[in-house]
Amino acid sequence: MARAGSALWLLRHELRLFMFDILGARKDTVRTGVNKKAVAVWLILALLMHGFAFMVLMEARLPAGAPTHKLLLMVSAAMAGLFTMMMSTGLNTSVTALFERRDLDLLLSSPIPSRSVFTVRLAAITATSCTLYLFFLTPFAHAGMVLGQLRWLGIYPAIVGMALVSSSVSMLLTLALVRSLGVRRTRVTAQLLGAVSGAAIFLLAQAYNSALGPALQRFVKRLLPLLDNGAALGADSIFWLPAKAALGMPLPALLMIGVGGAVFWLTARLTHGFFVHGVQQAAGAARVAKAPPGGLRFRFGRGLTRTILVKEWRLIWRDPQLIAQVGLQLMYLLPLFMPLLFGRAAALPAVAAALAFLCGALSASLSWIVISAEDAPDMLRGAPCSQGTIRRAKLAAVVIPPIAVALLPLCWLALRQPAAAATILLTCTLCALNSAMVVAWCSRPALRGDFKVRSKGNLVCTIAEILTGAGWATLSYILAYGLTVAGWQAPVVVGAALNVLLLIAFAATARFLRKKPA
Repeated sequence: MARAGSALWLLRHELRLFMFDILGARKDTVRTGVNKKAVAVWLILALLMHGFAFMVLMEARLPAGAPTHKLLLMVSAAMAGLFTMMMSTGLNTSVTALFERRDLDLLLSSPIPSRSVFTVRLAAITATSCTLYLFFLTPFAHAGMVLGQLRWLGIYPAIVGMALVSSSVSMLLTLALVRSLGVRRTRVTAQLLGAVSGAAIFLLAQAYNSALGPALQRFVKRLLPLLDNGAALGADSIFWLPAKAALGMPLPALLMIGVGGAVFWLTARLTHGFFVHGVQQAAGAARVAKAPPGGLRFRFGRGLTRTILVKEWRLIWRDPQLIAQVGLQLMYLLPLFMPLLFGRAAALPAVAAALAFLCGALSASLSWIVISAEDAPDMLRGAPCSQGTIRRAKLAAVVIPPIAVALLPLCWLALRQPAAAATILLTCTLCALNSAMVVAWCSRPALRGDFKVRSKGNLVCTIAEILTGAGWATLSYILAYGLTVAGWQAPVVVGAALNVLLLIAFAATARFLRKKPA
């Protein structure tokens, strides 16, 4: 038991909160009970990961001795991708630590030194990143130890060292953004940077297969000579340090731990003043709206539907953080539209499927915000107007933005293939409408601040959203394939008919399982 008020005592509290989030334990009691179902799920997942690691390492028998240049290159690419994901986790966790938990002003007003508070919070961020990636990668170390491939034990120091560096850099970047941009802009900017860093490898792979692929291939060919022995990034370069550490080389493993520990110590030692300043800015970041010039002016006579549309869009527009979270869904599908812009007809079915799925996902997110996270549902139920009109207006407020996003690439396509553009627009519209209705049927009342965790505790709604989006994406693919590639042959018609029947079954099931009004 650590002494109350000490850094170890505070770190124990941080790790306990992290356990609550992972295992679904209750936070409202001192003696908490762990969610046994969550523990069982994590144990089953751990066993599956160990089984997968055994199969991989039994097939991939690595030669003893120093690792080959090809192996180093492959592991280095994997560690680079892992570091980008760690940066994403660190940025998101730093934003949560500074702005969303709202407990740092209380901690800094306590007798605990500010440096201890900052060090513990930074250590908690490191532990979050470290635990997550160790869970998925250490089965390879355990399987290697059983199979006699002890080099894979280097995964431990490699992951710990990278977590120390990434969490420190993430916190420094977040504090620098607070100092230069302010609190409100930092919350949005840091989340966007976190998403970009986490999706960097995925976006790069998509771009490599798009119209930018030839240019990237030429760039990679020019870069490869720099990786040869004796070159600037040769075998003796620090560029290979994470890969060598992960492959169990003793000196690189010690260097990874040493470099990570040094970066962590310097960050905690020298920058806690910026941390205190950022917390003070976050505590006083309440924004008071200025009165409009000339006083308030009320305009009536818009009509109920238009009033609800303007009200919902205005509430979303006033929350830039919410816009950033919803807009992140667009980022992962942007490279898929490159073949469409460059006129590659062969890729049109895949683009059609991606666009339909994007419209469904965006509509489901907006539907959760507009319908499930309504701030005044009782006032709307008691309003002297038709409840059906209100529901239809809310659905229109949800469906119109995804269709507006889909129209941007479809207008370009309509100049070349108007029939395909009209068909894809129809499937995107129906997918957006169906996804919005599924969320309206199956979701539960919630708060807007719970947007990032909306899938927790409502498995039925999550599964229904995924099945609906996947079903409409498949139908859009089949129709686009029939229009542009194969023609209306019997397999295409039968596949489209079966897909329509599945979509009707999904919608009927979601309607049957809908939440009954109180």
